[in-house]
Amino acid sequence: MSPDDFAEQQPLAQAAAACYVDEAAACTRAAIIERSGQPPDVFDRHFTHPEEALTAFYNLLVPQYRLITASTEGFGDFSFEERLASFHYILLDGLAEQRAFVQATFETAVRTRSSLRADLRAALKELLTSADVPNTNRLITGLWPVQAVLVEVTMAVLRFWVADESAEQQATTALVDKLVAFIAELVMFGGVQRGVDLAWYLARADLLGLKRLPVVGRWFGS
Repeated sequence: MSPDDFAEQQPLAQAAAACYVDEAAACTRAAIIERSGQPPDVFDRHFTHPEEALTAFYNLLVPQYRLITASTEGFGDFSFEERLASFHYILLDGLAEQRAFVQATFETAVRTRSSLRADLRAALKELLTSADVPNTNRLITGLWPVQAVLVEVTMAVLRFWVADESAEQQATTALVDKLVAFIAELVMFGGVQRGVDLAWYLARADLLGLKRLPVVGRWFGS
């Protein structure tokens, strides 16, 4: 999504969410336009029905993350753990802008018909296959099932936040910190690569006598 499209849609989505919380039945095109301060033609350029503006609140979460990180100086130099933490906290900050709306709609069609789940998978795939993840680990983290599991983990975190009534949702903050540290430890663990390197060296040096086996011997001799 371009910055211009985001800048036009975001006020409309925020206005739609606020209108919904005030009175869902009164969340009309006219009410959204008036509350957002956007011209009618901007609404019509992006949405056909008010329901689409409501769904856009969720559609814009990952694009907002992308725009923020793209404009953050030095973000590319952040560690994997720092980038994963930023991903979760930017999502939660976006949800917090309309917490009452999220609590009312997260398990309804307003959210489920959005692109949020697919957007989460795409963003997590980029993180899990980034260049700083050890090559051997990427053979695992690049698999769709691994990414799908982490999408569900992220959705569970969002649901936890929705129900979190601790002061400033501190329980969610603690959960995210521990979860991110755990995932980063697994993803960035160098032991897998070192183990593969060691196994390859042992085989090439024939310290285990594997070349005496006909098939293995032909393979290493080729």
